[in-house]
Amino acid sequence: MNPFRRLIIPGLLLLLIISIGVWGYTHIEGWSFIEALYMMVITLSTVGFREVHELNTAGRVLTMGVIVFGVGTVAYTVGQLIEMMVEGQVVGFRRRRKMERQISEMKDHYIICGFGRVGHQVAIELAAAKIPYVVLDTKPETAEELGARSIPYIIGDITMDNILLEAGIKKAKGLIASADSDTANVFVTLSARVLNPNIYIIARASSVNAEEKMKKAGADRVISPYFIAGKRMAAMATKPTAVDFLDTVLHSEHVEMEMREFKINESCPLANKTLGEAQIRQKSGAYIATIRKPDGTFNLQPKAESKINIGDILVAIGTPKQLELLEKCIG
Repeated sequence: MNPFRRLIIPGLLLLLIISIGVWGYTHIEGWSFIEALYMMVITLSTVGFREVHELNTAGRVLTMGVIVFGVGTVAYTVGQLIEMMVEGQVVGFRRRRKMERQISEMKDHYIICGFGRVGHQVAIELAAAKIPYVVLDTKPETAEELGARSIPYIIGDITMDNILLEAGIKKAKGLIASADSDTANVFVTLSARVLNPNIYIIARASSVNAEEKMKKAGADRVISPYFIAGKRMAAMATKPTAVDFLDTVLHSEHVEMEMREFKINESCPLANKTLGEAQIRQKSGAYIATIRKPDGTFNLQPKAESKINIGDILVAIGTPKQLELLEKCIG
């Protein structure tokens, strides 16, 4: 809310008092407009200057009324302004307007709906990948946390269409429904799919029934933190070395290794070539881990004779520099 709205009523009242005073001095005392306005200024500011001209009885009554009502109104208005500045409402309003402009200019970003434990981790991963995002949440304390870090956020009902539109869902690349409530995630998924049929939606579910509902609502992927946690714990127990290797490659802060996806389109110079002919490893140093075909199947063991077709998605592993070279090769 605009804090300056608090000044509308006292401001209008002050303007009314000045208008009445100017009118009174010009008609009762016969002064010019400038003289009447000057009299109002020195009276309301209580500077103690003497009158422009000697006042008659009616003029003295008018001046007393201006002092009683006008000075009190000025004091109240100034007090409201000082209170706004002390409470930081003016600075907060300017910061909020700047953030709104930042959100309106964003495109191909992600929207995180729900900033609980899962939402926090999603934000960390997106920030690490330098992917822009906007956080939607219902908790007021989220504003304090994200505002101090200059992260775009909107506080409100994450299931409302106007909140999603304010977050730029029409221009967003993806949406992550990570609220603690399955009901909220279903509504968010449904609203997002209606507002942007092409957006990529990932939803959190805590039960099998909720997972089915979210898929019907339009989610492209549904994730159960409990299922993933159980599966990962079992993998750590049975294949600890393999898990440690993947963590080192994908999540270690000390090893510069990343995994990226590259889609092959018609203009790509690698289209309709084999991996051997493309010489991806020789030109970039990146390693092609798998190739996903347009029908959803995977080539889990790409070989030199494996063909790269239009619509394929190459999943590559390498350092940021190697992956940048690969991106240039793909065009």
